[in-house]
Amino acid sequence: MHLEDLVDAARDSDFFTAPKLEADLPRFLDEQAERIRQLARRTAAGEFEHVYFVGNGGSWSNMYSGKYLLDRLTTVPADVLQGYELIWRDPPRLNGRALVFVASYSGSTEDALAALRHANARGAHTVAIVNRHPSPMAAEAVEVIDYDSVALYVLPLAAVTLFALELAVASDGPGRAEAEAALAGLRELPAILKRAYREAEAPGLDWARQFLGSTMLYVLASGPNYGLGYKFALTVFMENIRVNGSIIEAAELRHGPIEAFERQRADVVALVGTDESRELTLRSVKAAEAAGARVLALDAADFPGLHPLLAPFVLIVPLEWFTVHSALLRGILDLDERVFMGHRLLAAGPDATWP
Repeated sequence: MHLEDLVDAARDSDFFTAPKLEADLPRFLDEQAERIRQLARRTAAGEFEHVYFVGNGGSWSNMYSGKYLLDRLTTVPADVLQGYELIWRDPPRLNGRALVFVASYSGSTEDALAALRHANARGAHTVAIVNRHPSPMAAEAVEVIDYDSVALYVLPLAAVTLFALELAVASDGPGRAEAEAALAGLRELPAILKRAYREAEAPGLDWARQFLGSTMLYVLASGPNYGLGYKFALTVFMENIRVNGSIIEAAELRHGPIEAFERQRADVVALVGTDESRELTLRSVKAAEAAGARVLALDAADFPGLHPLLAPFVLIVPLEWFTVHSALLRGILDLDERVFMGHRLLAAGPDATWP
């Protein structure tokens, strides 16, 4: 098959979410915004004293943004944890005054399901963020946010982002003005996503060809983009391109990791935000290039009108185009098939179907 035909087939895959975001994001917000807003108002009123964001793999990466935004915009304590880490820590604040978001695309991820059950046993108010009903998590959570889409990063990200922004507004604290601006920015995202999808296709192929020989992709990310960087470094690049990946917080490059560049020609994907992390991220990019690294820098500043806190919603689009072309050029034609994952590798329990 010609590459163009393979790309057309990829548009229908579950992995390639970018073609669906323009339609699925506003639909999700229309359907779920009021439920999420009510959770935020109940938290602002003091019903919940601590918020936990729980997920594994890619689902951890979008839950990370919930913690980031609550820390930045509110005074509500929050944690982001993997499923079993919540159980092993068993924090005393996980009680009837805790609100626990647990994300799983399938709704039957072993770790997430175990964490949900643990939180239920502690009396917490649990919210399952899942693709659709029915699933064990949807059946057992106190509330369910089901998004009915393959956009397993962006729509859970939208859920926790909207929750954090609405909580900041309802709390009327120092983060209110920034939260209101970001809420307005959410309404502008579909148009920005449409343009990003159209404009990143050709460059995505060029980037894939440039990095075709890569066996290791470091991802530099910070601030609002760290969760997205984690997702691509530790899940997507290894799952879909099947090369090594590693996440480096952008400010941490100079604190050790860059020494490895002295013995190798490093390949780096840098996510450059327009928030406070921008200047140091750009410094890290220059340092990496000076050390001989080949750098693909994806810059949120290339998307006018994009609020700094919403950068990961859009930067995922060029990242997906890069991944799609990289996989196809390497002969990986089924973007949804995994060699080990999805075959109950290390899975335990009759309800667990992933990983």
